Amino acid sequence: MKLKLQFNEKYIDKYVTSQEITNEILKNKQLFEDSYQCKYGDVDRKGWFVVDNNANDSMLAKIKQVARKIAKQAEVLVVIGIGGSNRGSLAAVECFKYDHPDCPEIIWAGNNLSATALQRVFDKIGGRSVAIDVIAKDFRTIEPGLTFRMFRQYLKQRYGDKYVDRVTVCGSVTHDNLKEMADKYGYTFLPFPEEVGGRYCMLTPVGLLPAAVAGIDIDKLVESARKTEQLLKSMPIDKNPAVRYAVARNLLFRKGFQVESMVVFEPELEHFARWWLQEFGETEGKIQECIYPDYYCFSEDLHAIGQYVQQGRRFIMETYLKCFKPTKVVIPQSDEQDGFDYLNGMQYDKVNQAVYDGSFSAHYNDGVPCMEFVCPEPTEELLGELYYFFLFAVYMSANYIHVNPFNQDGVENYKRNMYKILKK
Repeated sequence: MKLKLQFNEKYIDKYVTSQEITNEILKNKQLFEDSYQCKYGDVDRKGWFVVDNNANDSMLAKIKQVARKIAKQAEVLVVIGIGGSNRGSLAAVECFKYDHPDCPEIIWAGNNLSATALQRVFDKIGGRSVAIDVIAKDFRTIEPGLTFRMFRQYLKQRYGDKYVDRVTVCGSVTHDNLKEMADKYGYTFLPFPEEVGGRYCMLTPVGLLPAAVAGIDIDKLVESARKTEQLLKSMPIDKNPAVRYAVARNLLFRKGFQVESMVVFEPELEHFARWWLQEFGETEGKIQECIYPDYYCFSEDLHAIGQYVQQGRRFIMETYLKCFKPTKVVIPQSDEQDGFDYLNGMQYDKVNQAVYDGSFSAHYNDGVPCMEFVCPEPTEELLGELYYFFLFAVYMSANYIHVNPFNQDGVENYKRNMYKILKK
């Protein structure tokens, strides 16, 4: 097997050369060899490192069984969760939702505390049949907890005592209210693995159930992730693109590039960029000497932030995801004079690709370091590869800068303050 994505590092050569990356990897060879064995970080957070720990054939069969049940009973599935509990599946669903128009629509809730946003969800459901999927490893988290309460009331009003058949919960098996509530009231239960943190949970029931309900082939997605895992763990460390990417971005940071922006050109990949943002931001953002992750969706953002990137202060590096969704849309001729006749008969996609090439070369030529991941069109296989690749890469990067890859104490601090205020 070869990776579908290809990491291109040559456009950072004005600041960091390929030889520098190799030398730095070899200098830290023991650290990366230990990382290949997942020796760093909390023991009870390493379950994601082996895909089959939580996405083996038995678990996939159970997930698909629950997904079929939901698809039969509901036109809408409301996924209630926040942060890592939904960003992975949101990325997949948004990428492929137009490919499966006969599947239930996935609507997202419990990711904020806006009463207006909550009402918008109810309005969007309208009179359509509905089921909910509640995700929380720690059910003390107020956003999903409170949203679940509001939806229980809503479902009881619509379906009476039979509402329980429309509730799936995904929580911790041993110490979580969701499991207790599922046992007491009869909700369908799927495990939120004890040994997997929220932002690492896409390749578990947490991320895979909404994807399956939306019609995504989770067998293909998971199988691709498995193969990516096997390949990355078997590659020579200095040849491993995930390791090289992890080192390259941090060497650029040392040269003064403090912000890394993931750049996508398909709006349907924007939520994948948001997933990537959380992976790196929450994993590494615990020390002063770490990269700030951001993302742009071009060409729209070229008309907003592009000027700054082009000629503003040099502290931004860009990581381009060269990935396009092909269509058969062709630009027609026009009887009216609009100045665009030179595009007659061209595939619409070619214009987007021209924007990619034009912006990439302009930014590079003006001194912006540009890393690039060249990919085929989005498929379940590609997405499975991307998920595991970046999980592996962020783990390597965190270990390289010596931060715990699994905790997020800063998030817990705001929660403690909020609970104090609310209990007063």
